[in-house]
Amino acid sequence: MLRRFFLLVLTVSGSLAFQGSAPEEETAWVCPMHPDYTMDVAGQCPRCGMNLVHAAPFDVRDYQVDFRTIPAAVKPGQKTALFFRFRHPASGDVVKDFELVHEKRFHLFVISQDMDFFEHIHPEEQPDGTWTIEVTLPKAGYYKVLCDFYPKGGSAQFLALPLVTAGYSGDLEGDMAHLVPDTKLTKTVEDITATVKYDPETFVVGLYGHLNFLLTDTATGRPITDLQTYLGAFGHTLIMSEDMEDYVHSHPLDILAMPDDEGGPPQFIIPPGADLEKIRGGPEVTFEGLMPKPGRYRAWTQFRRNNKIHTFAYTFNVVAPPK
Repeated sequence: MLRRFFLLVLTVSGSLAFQGSAPEEETAWVCPMHPDYTMDVAGQCPRCGMNLVHAAPFDVRDYQVDFRTIPAAVKPGQKTALFFRFRHPASGDVVKDFELVHEKRFHLFVISQDMDFFEHIHPEEQPDGTWTIEVTLPKAGYYKVLCDFYPKGGSAQFLALPLVTAGYSGDLEGDMAHLVPDTKLTKTVEDITATVKYDPETFVVGLYGHLNFLLTDTATGRPITDLQTYLGAFGHTLIMSEDMEDYVHSHPLDILAMPDDEGGPPQFIIPPGADLEKIRGGPEVTFEGLMPKPGRYRAWTQFRRNNKIHTFAYTFNVVAPPK
């Protein structure tokens, strides 16, 4: 089972159904982005402004997944249709109601075993509860298909499915990723040049770390101030451990100021209810993450500018805390 902690730190699980003791049946109002924040009444999360949803955050069961592809033998370089249906772990009924989280009801990530290929896409739901989308995988090999969704009345789900293409004859263990930390911290993708600084300089297990991005226009070198929102924020980051077992999902820090001693609402970079298509941001964007174990990690950070998604990949080390 994937465990969700603050900032959505998860451990990727390949199981498709829950086995074990009966889950907690207690319900609460919970933030979809910060599942450790719960209330007994409706409201908004003080950390991100999202509306709380009525759910069962203490139910740790994985939902069951029906997964198939057309064609059944996935060929690299050719379009493949992916189909998903999710079933309740107790009743087996097909789930058709999902919470809207970051403007989508289903976030799908496809990552190659060597971690060179990354795709973040959003399938479409059909009337019978099936979700579908087309992908084109670049080469033969093993891929992880990661399903991120929040069933209404349930708990947040992040489920990993294997996908092996036709024509793959390699060794799964031998073909695992061997990441090398980046020494060049400035990268360019089309009209965005991004420079990242780590705070602290080396991440430590169990301590929050920050990825601080400074974005400039590639042609002029000037700070970017026309950054568009993407999925309800000024960016999106997915961080995966080298062994593809642990995952951190982070959106930019959105708090400008917390209430003072006299009370009052928090102040957000993106005010609740703002027109997300009109608001603009930049040049600085900060993400926060909590790494669960030492090792090497890759972060895929996405920004939207001029109606295009730009993806930056950075690899870094995480060390064990000092004894």
